[in-house]
Amino acid sequence: MDEPPGPFRCHGVEAVPEALRRLRHDLTAWVLAAGVDEARTQDIVLASYEALANVADHAYDGTGSGVVDLDAAVHPDRIEVVISDHGRWRTPVVDPRPVSLRGRGLLLLRASADRADIASGESGTVVTLVWDRTPVRP
Repeated sequence: MDEPPGPFRCHGVEAVPEALRRLRHDLTAWVLAAGVDEARTQDIVLASYEALANVADHAYDGTGSGVVDLDAAVHPDRIEVVISDHGRWRTPVVDPRPVSLRGRGLLLLRASADRADIASGESGTVVTLVWDRTPVRP
């Protein structure tokens, strides 16, 4: 069995759509290199990208004036992704459209990850997402 990749760390990434999309692609490549199947990879990347997008929307009010840190690691029993910002929680703007997906980000995180912990404080918010690993069959 191949060794899992080392930790994936990207710190100080601008909280703007272009940079977050690049980070999503880099995370996808890292997760696939870890030997995770396609369906599970999609869950990991979807939840992680939602957390990243929430940083731009909530921590920095969509201004792109802040940064985000992403740390991911493969452990024997789990894959863990930690996303941190250094902003302040801002109440989202209400979407006037009758059908909107806005405001469902936390539900998406919790539905896509085996565990999702969110801790906010004066120095920012930390989102920890965890997926249990199943043994790989030969």
